[in-house]
Amino acid sequence: MAKIILQNVRCSYVFVNERRKKDNGEEGSYSVQILLRKDDPQVKKLKTMIDETLTANFGADATKKRGKFKLPIRDPESEHEDKDGEEYEGVYFMNANSSKKKPGIVNRNNEPADQDDIEEYCYSGAYFHVSVNVYSFPAKDGGKPGIALGLNNVMLRKKGERLDGSVAATSEFSDFAEGSDSSSEDDDW
Repeated sequence: MAKIILQNVRCSYVFVNERRKKDNGEEGSYSVQILLRKDDPQVKKLKTMIDETLTANFGADATKKRGKFKLPIRDPESEHEDKDGEEYEGVYFMNANSSKKKPGIVNRNNEPADQDDIEEYCYSGAYFHVSVNVYSFPAKDGGKPGIALGLNNVMLRKKGERLDGSVAATSEFSDFAEGSDSSSEDDDW
């Protein structure tokens, strides 16, 4: 199984601290959707790894018959994907999942991320280093066989514009923290 660390990538649908819920309410997997600029040199490296995995698991002609396989790199502009918003312009997107193991989460100093780190830097729109495995899977339930990305670990890198429109609680209430100049004169009711 090939491994790559995708560096400084913007992510959407970030579920690394807790599992994403399925539509039926059942517990799903840990996952991120990686947004990778089409001109990023990491794209070429990842495509090479995908081709090597295709060839190793489905034969020498597999790269000539891509339409027979489900592949992880998707283009919202050419595949008629239902992806609106400027964050999908000029990028490929791909999903990385872990159904069994919670990914490790570290901060910029390579220390285990605490709750404050996670709240401040772990959201849709933020930037991460993401460690993924490139692996093959067989056809299932009448679907296509293919290649997927397994989510290993993430490093919180930097803030980006939130894609969900929310605000971190620590940011929203920073003016009201103890010792803040703008706190009320008296906290008694």
